[in-house]
Amino acid sequence: MSKTRNYITWALTILLAIAFLGAGYAKATGQEAMVQSFYAFGLPDWFRITIGVIEIIGGALLVIPALTGMSSFGLSIIMIGAILSHTLHDPITAAIPAFVFFIILTYIYLTRRDVIPKALQKYLMG
Repeated sequence: MSKTRNYITWALTILLAIAFLGAGYAKATGQEAMVQSFYAFGLPDWFRITIGVIEIIGGALLVIPALTGMSSFGLSIIMIGAILSHTLHDPITAAIPAFVFFIILTYIYLTRRDVIPKALQKYLMG
């Protein structure tokens, strides 16, 4: 990977990590906008808190090189749920941020998926 592409990938990774840490915190701590969104989606409080905690953990793991690929994959699954929830319950434009995050997470995954923790290599690669 070229130096420029590496810098761009890390810049996107750090920006997403910050975004997920903030969004996860807002969900986990019950900020009113998040509570209302999950209520409108028909989802219980425990689900909002769980998603918030997952986003906090995933955001933190994004910046650990050995875990970036796996974290971006996991967070992209969360974004698919967010896209579906917003598409079903809000105007379609409300799903755009989750879709953009999904695209960036997919790029990060495809770029960093070959970085697998040594402890997992023997199980995943034969």
